[in-house]
Amino acid sequence: MQFEDIFLQSVDSTQAYAKKNLKSFDLKKITCIVANEQLQGKGRFDRKWISPKDTNLYITFVFTLSTKTLHLTSIGHVLALSLVEVLKSYSIDSKIKWPNDVLINNKKLAGILCEIITKKDEATAFLGIGINVNMEEEQLKKIDKPATSLKEETSKTWNKKELLEKLKLEFEKNLKIFKEKGFVPFHEKFENLLLYIGDKICFFDGENKYTGTLHSITSAGELNLYMKDKTMKTFSAGDII
Repeated sequence: MQFEDIFLQSVDSTQAYAKKNLKSFDLKKITCIVANEQLQGKGRFDRKWISPKDTNLYITFVFTLSTKTLHLTSIGHVLALSLVEVLKSYSIDSKIKWPNDVLINNKKLAGILCEIITKKDEATAFLGIGINVNMEEEQLKKIDKPATSLKEETSKTWNKKELLEKLKLEFEKNLKIFKEKGFVPFHEKFENLLLYIGDKICFFDGENKYTGTLHSITSAGELNLYMKDKTMKTFSAGDII
């Protein structure tokens, strides 16, 4: 699939812009919306995403998939894995916090927001990703959880355009595989990158909290939580808290 790039100086959020302007996009392509600044950036569960000007990458990819695509809701995992692979090409070791946060040294570098709207046999994916690229230490301290940036980790200023192009290429390659085979080809690699396997965690599914041991993920990308009563609960969405 070809990319259609849209570059914005300032926007409420790339995700909101994508939804408002969907009818103007060529859905045979991947529309890539990139903003220099977000005024109302949001992550999962409506959390605020701090989005200072001129420093980071704020992106939303919009594309369509067949509703028959296997493991459709795990497409966000594939974008997280794509970023990990790009970082690896720079000799940067990163891990994934389920479902799709990318961390370096247990500090959050990137977060992904996946929203899918289905209509008849077609699913439109709005896949947002925020990557802390050139944030300084003082800016990172304003985030309510441990966070980092590529500049903080490497002590150098990064070329955002170069990073974006590498991510687009890697994601396009992986998206092609996902469309044909679902999440299965990514399962082992993703699980090997997963944080907290074997650890006791607290998990929030959007309504209730659960405490258990992070056991594994399924071949569809769902999280398996081993409970105190020796049962296994499986979740397709939620957050480790």
